[in-house]
Amino acid sequence: MRRLFLLLIPLGLALPRHDAAAQIIRTGRFRVRDPQWWVSGGVGWEQGFTVMDGTSNARWDFSDALQYHAAIEHAISGNATVGIRANTGRVALNYSPRLIAPTQADANVTQAYAMFHYASGRSFRTVIELGAGATVYSDFREHGTGVTLSPTNPDADFAFVFGYGFGYSISKSFEIDAVQDLATSLHQKTGLSAGDNSSARISGTRLVARYGLGG
Repeated sequence: MRRLFLLLIPLGLALPRHDAAAQIIRTGRFRVRDPQWWVSGGVGWEQGFTVMDGTSNARWDFSDALQYHAAIEHAISGNATVGIRANTGRVALNYSPRLIAPTQADANVTQAYAMFHYASGRSFRTVIELGAGATVYSDFREHGTGVTLSPTNPDADFAFVFGYGFGYSISKSFEIDAVQDLATSLHQKTGLSAGDNSSARISGTRLVARYGLGG
């Protein structure tokens, strides 16, 4: 009986130390898994839209196009981040000057936003994004010949966007989001008649991979 008692004393002293060590390990692991920065990249499909431009005296009928996306964000809480997002793509369009036959053309369409990103839930969750920035049209060229079309300089419009979708957290530092965007881009009224619409509604769907850093 005395021998059993003597054996239990060191075992009992060892148990609290083991539990404390386990708590330290768990705490350290939790801290490492809370990213402070997020970088992301993805692809999306942007639906066609129309812009009336008074400078070139033409209507730009953009077609559906593939877009490439990238973003960097900083965490402000467990579920919310703020950052910068940009997307760009080479888009085919019907370039239609007034009183002249339409021309097949291509142009760069780039969007850049200061954005707010919020996700509710842990593993499977809903995603909401808000952003304000610019839509930039540039490098208009006739399709096939490469002839430069007006405007010859980049044309930037104020734009804002609302995004809604769903995401899944594969781990604390890696997520996949599928988001539907609805943006409004406000084009300048210079050279337009009173009945011409100067705003464009731009919608698209994107698939994004997000990777967390700095935990």
